[in-house]
Amino acid sequence: GNILSFLVAPASDDEHPITHLYGIDISADALSQARDRLEPTGQDTRDLRVDGLRVELFCGSAMAPAAPIDIDAVVCSEVIEHVQESEVPALTHAVLGVYRPRLAVFTTPNAEFNANFPALCYGTPEARFRNADHKFEWTRDEFAQWAQKAAEHYGYQVELRGIGMTMRNASAEFVPCGGCSQMALFVRVAGASAAVEPPPGLVLAPCAELVPFASFDYPVFAQPQLPDVQLLALVLETARFVADEQRAFALADLWSVQEVRHHFKRRLALQTWLLDNPQHFAPACQQSPAQRYALTSA
Repeated sequence: GNILSFLVAPASDDEHPITHLYGIDISADALSQARDRLEPTGQDTRDLRVDGLRVELFCGSAMAPAAPIDIDAVVCSEVIEHVQESEVPALTHAVLGVYRPRLAVFTTPNAEFNANFPALCYGTPEARFRNADHKFEWTRDEFAQWAQKAAEHYGYQVELRGIGMTMRNASAEFVPCGGCSQMALFVRVAGASAAVEPPPGLVLAPCAELVPFASFDYPVFAQPQLPDVQLLALVLETARFVADEQRAFALADLWSVQEVRHHFKRRLALQTWLLDNPQHFAPACQQSPAQRYALTSA
């Protein structure tokens, strides 16, 4: 539920809003925690969204996906190390071969970084994983080999990154060996086939039906657009409130007012509207004419 809790927050990129989120987990306990964290609150009712958002949670295995869902992105954060290493190809095919999002993110611990955790005894016969449920932990080379092979087979470009390159209050014996975790960012190649066969030798599990666990529709602003005269009055009043002594104001300050966002929906629409009303507003900064404006009417 951590990632979904982050994603439900309205993003600053209002041109590409998230309108549908799916969460899939095989653990009912994990889903219960996610449900409790994601259920809309009174704050969501007061701060109505510009765009609708539906969140759906399902109980099921990610390695045996249901019928393809039309999605743009998949995040598998610290997931693959919890399945048997022999099952990773099935998980990879489920994400990149069946769901086939435009973007997919996988993260997993970097085994080499365990050298900085003395209790894990990295590199010795007594070595342990970071979590008792981990079935394996990959080095950077092992992760890169998997990612490159998957990208080539399924028609993606992949970029590898380290996450958490240093440790807070690290000792003098700190071993620099990449990030504490590691990430593979897959971007589907333009024109890649819509359907990709599994790699040779991969035996797929029967497609399983995802069992609905919970769903939420977040409250959204649904009142009709204000008439032109009332809209102008709203913007003028708000601009006067946020303007400085020189009667100048930042587009960001105007956009931060919820009532303005509700009626314009998109920051670009507000910007265009301001420029279309030169009798009341004018760009106030030559270096950034679209970001700062001045009131030209009383």
